[in-house]
Amino acid sequence: MKAWWYRAFGSPWLLAACAVLYLGFVGPQLISAANTYAVVVGLILLVLLAGWGYALFVRRLRHKE
Repeated sequence: MKAWWYRAFGSPWLLAACAVLYLGFVGPQLISAANTYAVVVGLILLVLLAGWGYALFVRRLRHKE
C-alpha cells in the first residue's frame, strides 16, 4: 500500500493547482524581488515544480495498464 503523500504527488490535479498558484501569485513576486535570497528561493521553487512535472509526465508515459 502506497503512502498518501506518494499518491498526492502523483496527482496531475495537485501539480496543476501548484503551477497555477506559482505562476499566478508566488513566482512573479519572488523572481522580481529586490532581495537576492527571495529570487533564489523563487528559482528553486520553479526548478522543483518543473522537476515534479517532468517526473509525473515520465511516469504517465511509462505506465502500462
